[in-house]
Amino acid sequence: MADRTLRSAGVMAAGTVLSRLLGFIRIALLAAAIGTALRGDIFTAANTIPNSLYILLAGGVFNTVLVPQLVRAIKNHDDGGQDFTNRVLTFGFVVLAVVTVGCVLLAPAIAELYLPPELHEPDRASERASMVMFVRLCLPQIFFYGAFVLVGQVLNARRRFGPMMWAPIANNIVACASIVIFLLIYRTGDTPPTYSHGEELLLGLGHTLGIAVQLLVLLPYLRASGHRYRVKFGLRGTGLGHTARLGLWTVLFVAVNQVTLVVVTQLAIAGSASEDPGAKAGLFAYSTAMLIILVPHGIVTVSLATAALPQMSALAADGDTAEVGRMSARSIRQTLAIVVPAAAAMIAFAYPIVSLIAGYGSGKNNLTLMSYTLMTLALGIVPFTIQYFQLRTFYAFEDTRTPFFLQCVIAATNIAAAVIGVRVLLDQAHLRFSGVMLGAAYALAYLVAVLLSRPVLRRKVPRVPGAGIGLPLLAMVIAAVAGAGSGKIVLWILSLAIDWSGPLGAILELAVAAVVMLPVYAAVSRVLRIHEVNDVVSMVTSKLPIRR
Repeated sequence: MADRTLRSAGVMAAGTVLSRLLGFIRIALLAAAIGTALRGDIFTAANTIPNSLYILLAGGVFNTVLVPQLVRAIKNHDDGGQDFTNRVLTFGFVVLAVVTVGCVLLAPAIAELYLPPELHEPDRASERASMVMFVRLCLPQIFFYGAFVLVGQVLNARRRFGPMMWAPIANNIVACASIVIFLLIYRTGDTPPTYSHGEELLLGLGHTLGIAVQLLVLLPYLRASGHRYRVKFGLRGTGLGHTARLGLWTVLFVAVNQVTLVVVTQLAIAGSASEDPGAKAGLFAYSTAMLIILVPHGIVTVSLATAALPQMSALAADGDTAEVGRMSARSIRQTLAIVVPAAAAMIAFAYPIVSLIAGYGSGKNNLTLMSYTLMTLALGIVPFTIQYFQLRTFYAFEDTRTPFFLQCVIAATNIAAAVIGVRVLLDQAHLRFSGVMLGAAYALAYLVAVLLSRPVLRRKVPRVPGAGIGLPLLAMVIAAVAGAGSGKIVLWILSLAIDWSGPLGAILELAVAAVVMLPVYAAVSRVLRIHEVNDVVSMVTSKLPIRR
């Protein structure tokens, strides 16, 4: 079972790697085209809102509740879940269409919700107008995001994990093409923060088209999986009332999350919207750093969790809580074997990482503050990873109520720390490092999440042999710090003779760091007998063309 999970995760990870690489190319092109200050923040916020609203209004149910229901339908229904799945898809498509039309009509009010007080002044009307236009152009993405997830979840329930992870490649290609055309036609730069009508149409529609193409790529795979979609209305007798009751708590969960996102977005834009002199780090810096720290999450964590959730759901349905605990802990340890050194590398080598991604054209102005933002966010990736799996364990038991109350505490911590950090500490010092402070608030919130969630989870999954993560995590941290520290020392020595400036210097710097860090991490892990790391090393080395 574990080998099958790893194989499924490997297929998903391969697609995610290429998609993430194209995603960073998109970020680099955006940084060069529109900069990383307020001009970049306006588009970044508008392009993020559709996904946020989709998650708020429908995504919570689609993402976390339907998978266990689909697995049970495929396993228990005489028709292999065909009728149940068709009713779910039809219902979902109708809901998404209604929600999307309603949101487009409310675009001005939605845009205003995400803007900080700094941009509500009368003399900032042009910036607000650009924000509203981008929001209106991007909001149709809600339907395509939702339909993509619905179809993808059906494929996942049928153990077809690859297509959902590979499809975003098409989205990134279309988005990158629109930005390249933008660069060829229009000027680049951070000022003025407003856009022409043509610029708004090209960027907004280009990114919306990318999400639509991402959905279209999945449709042939749905048929190939054995499912024949037919429009089927009516929910009576399908058991979807049970799904709706489970989904209520999930909707409340994501609602709390989205309140946090609105506050964070306002505070982040405030950093670049302020007229105070000096360096600034706003939403573009925060969002870019967030994308960087989510690379190991998307490649490893999501892949393993997506592959493991159907199996954990089946085990929970059979009442095998001990095996659920072992599988959850094993998945966490396997993920942390890669996430921990990745976090250490992001902290140690933050500046060359952001230089490589955003150090082009108009994006070169805020690299130092972007690197600090990355460092603070990277502190939270380990607790975030653990919490991600803990929530999936609750969902395997069809418990969506407990995660909601846990998320309330997490959101309150994040919001309180963010508001105090930005509106009290930074405002008093007349600094606009909002992205950095928001990263620290994020890390603190997920540390609280782990400490709070683990004892609660013990009520469902008692302690069993093979389900511990504390000591392996400590050993991984020691090995990762040793590896990153060795890399920093070598780079410092080489800096006496080598100039690391510019993107090319960043590539060389990161290459040297990897050559030093990875072997040290592997060697220390072997000494400390970290089995998960040793398994990864053995798997990689077994593929090398070395004659024995």
